[in-house]
Amino acid sequence: MSARSTHAAACALLAACAAVSPGPREAAPAPPRVAAAAPTRPCPDVLPESLLTVVDTVWVHAFLVDTTARGMMPEADLLAQRVAYRLRRALGGGPDSLPRAEPRLTWRSRLGGNVVVKARRDGQATWTELMPMPLPDPAPTRLVAAALDALAAAHEMVTWSAEAPRDSIEIRLALAHTGEPSFERAIGVGFAAFTLHRPAETPPELLSHVTPRYPTAQLNNGTDGHVVLRVTIDSLGTPEPLSIQNVWPDPRPTGRDLDDYLAFSDAAHQALAGARFLPGRVGGCPVAASVTVPFNFSVSRDPGR
Repeated sequence: MSARSTHAAACALLAACAAVSPGPREAAPAPPRVAAAAPTRPCPDVLPESLLTVVDTVWVHAFLVDTTARGMMPEADLLAQRVAYRLRRALGGGPDSLPRAEPRLTWRSRLGGNVVVKARRDGQATWTELMPMPLPDPAPTRLVAAALDALAAAHEMVTWSAEAPRDSIEIRLALAHTGEPSFERAIGVGFAAFTLHRPAETPPELLSHVTPRYPTAQLNNGTDGHVVLRVTIDSLGTPEPLSIQNVWPDPRPTGRDLDDYLAFSDAAHQALAGARFLPGRVGGCPVAASVTVPFNFSVSRDPGR
């Protein structure tokens, strides 16, 4: 939805969790609350300042490309701290103040793994810019690369301690919206660099749903079931059928339990494809977003049994 979670913000729609009772004897589940429809409009490239109500801090993280080099993490963290300080200066901030990154960056900017630095004990270093996919946004990466250029010119790149176990190291520097390590191999800390202002987000809201058909075999066997599906809701509020995926339970069912699960899953897939939603919104603009929808199948809820 925002740059931080574009098209991937998941929420649980409890209104869709009405139990599915079997057969024609079932009592129809209470209809979900109908959200008030709102006119859709295209989202402009630049939003007015009045809609940019959420302030995010952006952090610099370092993590080691080679997991066996953990003894070099202090050196990697020191480089991340220096890059964060240079970013503050480049954007008009100071040691104790975080500058706004706008207009150099915007809430749409894609952050992430930006640069891989290859450094040696003799002080030499090179770096490679990593552009995000599928739609390259070079601005965040170029900011990090410019900070490294400034550090190199001031001879403030990786500082090698006498106890450092290696003569060379590869460090990946990344920008993230969290101070916690954003990569599996990041074992250090994040360093605050600047802020980005973004609009508030609202997830898709269920307008109407189709009650799933209770699978015949499972009804005859008195089998209950629970299925959770993830789906992308487009900017018109329509589920994208090809995006529907199972959120598998852990552990995954096997044998007869798997057969039952797949039968319930098929029924839930068909029902979800016919649901309608109020689309998710960013700053009042409709956007595509992912949601999770639970389905409960319960024979015991059948009033005729």
